[in-house]
Amino acid sequence: MPAHTDNAIVIDAPFELVWSMTNDVASWPQLFSEYASAEILERDGDTVRFRLTMHPDEQGRAWSWVSERTPDHASRTVRAHRVETGNFEFMNIEWTYREVEDGVEMRWVQDFSMKSTAPATDEQMAEHINRNSAIQQQRIKELVERAAAERGQAFRVLLKMHIHEGMEQEFEETWLRVGKVVTDHPANLGQWLSRSADEKGVFYIMSDWVSEPEFRAFEHSDAHVEHRKKLHPYRSGGSMSTMHVAQALVGRAAR
Repeated sequence: MPAHTDNAIVIDAPFELVWSMTNDVASWPQLFSEYASAEILERDGDTVRFRLTMHPDEQGRAWSWVSERTPDHASRTVRAHRVETGNFEFMNIEWTYREVEDGVEMRWVQDFSMKSTAPATDEQMAEHINRNSAIQQQRIKELVERAAAERGQAFRVLLKMHIHEGMEQEFEETWLRVGKVVTDHPANLGQWLSRSADEKGVFYIMSDWVSEPEFRAFEHSDAHVEHRKKLHPYRSGGSMSTMHVAQALVGRAAR
């Protein structure tokens, strides 16, 4: 009979924040302590196929496999399975989210069976999954709740970009065209492009985010990588600074 595990934790944060942070597969190496990398291989609608690679174990082995998962925001469920099963005959996973009095209950249910040649039995693997799920869920709870607490303190990103001579106008037009990727993100508060009045060919891009963890998740996403590729041909150099907005005073002209 297949093995079955069922683990849940309540996260004191808004549902949309819990959903977005935990379903951004590209950011899982920052969210989970066990993953060294998460490589997106293919997207088909809401379904994503990806390769996970763990940190090396005591013997120096870095386990890696391909999985596929489909989140359904309407039903607040995610269904996933291993494509490369490795030591498993099969591995099916379901995540569910339910709003409760103290926040959002995130529940992970896994059904699986080990191959006869695997180094662990169904019972041993179930024990390992239960033990590790508790560790990972507690870590995720702390990271998401920290992000929720920081939502009142904007996180600002300032990019200084040196643009190749003669490409300034084209750069501005491209920035306007591709900037929707940033501003459409649910954690983005806005972004601004400024042309330096003191340095020729220098532009500044400023963007504000509801929290640093949510910006970092976007920073490691495929969408951000593609966005950078479209702006990179115009850039001859530059730098990035990040900061937390501590206080704000509104000027008379803006009142």
